[in-house]
Amino acid sequence: MSSTAFFELLACIAALIAALFIFDQHVHRPRPYKLMWTLGLLFYGIAAGAAFAGSANHWTVTEYKVWYFFGGILTAIYLGMGSFYLLGPRRIANILTGIVALLSLYAAIRILTYSVPADTAAKLATASTTQVTNVSAFQVLPGDLSLVAILMNIPGALFLFGGAVWSAWTFVRRHTPGYRVLSMALLALGAVVPSITTGLQRLGYSSGAALGEFLGALCLLAGLLISLDVFTVFRIPFTSIVLHERRQPAAQAAQTTQTTQTAQSH
Repeated sequence: MSSTAFFELLACIAALIAALFIFDQHVHRPRPYKLMWTLGLLFYGIAAGAAFAGSANHWTVTEYKVWYFFGGILTAIYLGMGSFYLLGPRRIANILTGIVALLSLYAAIRILTYSVPADTAAKLATASTTQVTNVSAFQVLPGDLSLVAILMNIPGALFLFGGAVWSAWTFVRRHTPGYRVLSMALLALGAVVPSITTGLQRLGYSSGAALGEFLGALCLLAGLLISLDVFTVFRIPFTSIVLHERRQPAAQAAQTTQTTQTAQSH
């Protein structure tokens, strides 16, 4: 197994485990930001799984479409919407979610119905993962999907970074919980690390993008594990067996609840 395939497999496993545990938290205590983060991590894991399959053997059109749709279009915006639901106004978050859902549906229909030319499919089968994942130089899908990817990825990254900046600002001004600052910073790193290592890949480090996917998944997982907004009770998923429970100090818990409710009421 190549190092690229190995790191993609690790990224897939880390993201799917995180999605499983966060969805369990959502089932026991439903919150829209938990559902969005669950979806974002699920999409992250699916995309990494497709990249693992392509890297381990030869890339196929199906693997490319799955990787591009779930990773290149969906992951960042759904993770970003999780941060927006936690910190932003609920009504605006609902409107944005509707727009995201429509763009997701459009992209899904375009990808499912688009027939990749035979010569492009043949070129894809002989290309390395480094070549395949450089979408600016190796175009397989129609150009309008690149526009959809931009419309989804830029706001997603802004919401992730905005959440980190906003949490740091409120920590300084209002002494809101410090865990939220660190949590949001790790979520933002989870988005930016893959971009950095992709740049290293283009400088000659062949497994750079795959390593970035793995490190990004670890940052996302760590950020969510730190957050008391998500994990107050650790349990075996979908059971009542509690492994560990942690509590905020009463004053901090009240302040956290008030801050969140204030943001979501606007």
